[in-house]
Formats: sequence, structure tokens, C-alpha cells
Amino acid sequence: MQIYFIKSGFNSYGGTFNEPFRYLGNIISDRFRTEGVEFPFKEIEIILALFSNKPKGKDKEIYNDWFNKLPRFYRGKNILSVTLPVFANEKSLEDIFQLIYRGFELIFAKKKKDDLYDIEKVKQVLSLLEIELQNTDLRKLNEEYESLLYQEALTRRTEDRKERENRSVENKKAIRDLRFYYHFENIGYRYFDPYDSEICDKILNKLRDRKFKLPDYTHLYIQVSDSFENSLYNTVRNENCYVCGIAVLKDYKDYQKKKEEEKKRIE
Repeated sequence: MQIYFIKSGFNSYGGTFNEPFRYLGNIISDRFRTEGVEFPFKEIEIILALFSNKPKGKDKEIYNDWFNKLPRFYRGKNILSVTLPVFANEKSLEDIFQLIYRGFELIFAKKKKDDLYDIEKVKQVLSLLEIELQNTDLRKLNEEYESLLYQEALTRRTEDRKERENRSVENKKAIRDLRFYYHFENIGYRYFDPYDSEICDKILNKLRDRKFKLPDYTHLYIQVSDSFENSLYNTVRNENCYVCGIAVLKDYKDYQKKKEEEKKRIE
């Protein structure tokens, strides 16, 4: 079972607590597993809906009506979701645990008779964890979890690639799309415009001319970064219509300073 803390705002959704609290969902999930706390769901989402003054006119009326009806509770087959009203971003560990306790109190209030988890044990585990974290170097712990989860992700990506390499599937799907996605620190997604799109279009047209076929997907997305590991890390596959390739580009920092003819090659 995995716990996620997700931030939500007016016309925005995604992200979690800021550092050094970013991996608190993983920390709590791990602690529950260690202590034998089991919930009848694969995922618990605690969504933090931060109040906004941005909406105007009719939008404001609709938004305020929605916000005033919070908290919201949803229970599916494998997921439980709680949306809490929040009026300020978290600033301390105490702020965060107050949100966590609020979320779990709502979960406890909706507990079904056949849910086997012990409410008092859950409260105790959370309380003891809060005390423990108050005496912990949170930035160091954040770095440890970041490294651990990075390595776990690389292992999963590698296993997925090996599985695809070892299967026997006829190449019968015509390629429909080819894209480059770049992942560099402090580099925007339009950094290589317009030449990245031009290169993709040229390659795609040549592949189509040669009637290039793919197994059971139609799109190729090339993940580009400054190392093989960073490129591999970003080969997340959420749909079956595409697979991700990997490319490494080390000389990217001075790209904007190059002459136009050099920029066209992106190398």
C-alpha cells in the first residue's frame, strides 16, 4: 500500500510537499509496512486543496461552492482518496502532521466493519513517527529516499526493457510518431526549438518512406539526458501505444551560443 500527498489549486493539480518533506508519503508507507499496518486499498491519496482568490465572477462562485463542500471522501476498489481544504502552504513538520491527522481522521470516520486495520495502532504509529522525525536530519533523510527511489526506478525500467527485448512479436505496426523529450537540469522544454522537431519530422518521414514497422505500438519517444541512467529513469510508459528509446547528450549547456548550422545538428 502506498500513500500519496498531492497538492491541488485553482486550475492546477500535482506535486507534493516541498523539500525536505517530499518523500513523507514513502516514509509513512514504509513505516506502516514495518509495523504490520494493513489497509484494504493499494493506494491512499490525501489531496491538499489550497484555497485560491484567483477565480473571478462566475468562476469564483462555482469554485467557492466546491471548496466549501470540502472535505471530500472517495472510496474505490483499490484506492481511497481524501480531499482536504487548506488555507496556507505547510511550513513545518508540525503543519504537515496536522494535515495528515486530519486526513486519517476522515478515513477513520468512514471505516467499514470488515476493514481490519486498528485505528489506535495507526494513530500510535503516526504519533511515534512524528516524534522520531522531529529529531531527524530531514534533509539527509530526503536525500537518502531520493537516491533509493531513483535506483528502484532504474531497476524497474531495466527489467521492462529486458522483457521487451526477450519477447517475440511480429513487426506489423506502421510508425505514426517520433518525438524527443529532454531532461536536463534548469533547461526548459523549448531549449532546442525549432530544430528538435525538424529532426524528428525528417527521421519520421524517412522511416515511413521505408515502410518501417513496429511490434505492437506506433509511437517512439526518445528520452534524452546527460547520462544513460538519467535517460533511462525518464522512460516511464503510461500507455501501450508507445515505447521509449534512450539517447545521451552531454554537450548541451552551450547550445544557445552555437551558430545556427551547428544548432541544427543538436550534437
